[in-house]
Amino acid sequence: MMNLKVLHRWNIDKDTANKIQDELKSKLIIKPLSKNIKIICGIDSFYKEEWIFTAGAICRFPELEVIEVVKVKGKQKFPYIPGLLAFREGENIINLIEKIEKDVDCFILNGHGIAHPKKFGLASHIGVLIEKPTIGCAKRLLYGNYSEPPIFPLSSTFIKDSEGEIIGHALRNYNGSIIFISPGHLIDLKDSLNIIIKCMKEKYSLPYPLYLAHKNSKTYF
Repeated sequence: MMNLKVLHRWNIDKDTANKIQDELKSKLIIKPLSKNIKIICGIDSFYKEEWIFTAGAICRFPELEVIEVVKVKGKQKFPYIPGLLAFREGENIINLIEKIEKDVDCFILNGHGIAHPKKFGLASHIGVLIEKPTIGCAKRLLYGNYSEPPIFPLSSTFIKDSEGEIIGHALRNYNGSIIFISPGHLIDLKDSLNIIIKCMKEKYSLPYPLYLAHKNSKTYF
């Protein structure tokens, strides 16, 4: 893992954030997984007043048995700007990952990977920094176009950019709503979708590790 404390700055302005984003994008790698996933972690953040509360749920894969839940909190230092979510949540996420005792093989983040105007969303940004496979999973589409998946659970369609390149999947969950999946780093489109499908449970609209992270980020205290 890179020396994140030295190589990355978080308390910056928009122009500097864009420059850092462009520099890190050159390190992005989209490719099939290089090893089997045995431990997976979902990460999500919750905002209250000036605080960001971030939780990580670490599970065995594919059993989805919970191993550990980790929580951190930090002050908001960067405003919400579409496309720059990593600079709002990233410091908290990195601090959380550094607290995890297990060697996580893949991370699912509540945000986007390459389904992003610069093809470098939150999941891609974090993946490059930690040099681990990451997947973006979100309830809302930030960028691209898709057709509605068929009306049955775990059906999917492609998300495409303005030039027709495939950048992710729209996946219908067991509740009938749609979530948006895209590879972040060190993983490809096919493996991202397959892992998310294996993490889905009938009761939950999000993949189970991400659902647990979402739930725990709201119950920090």
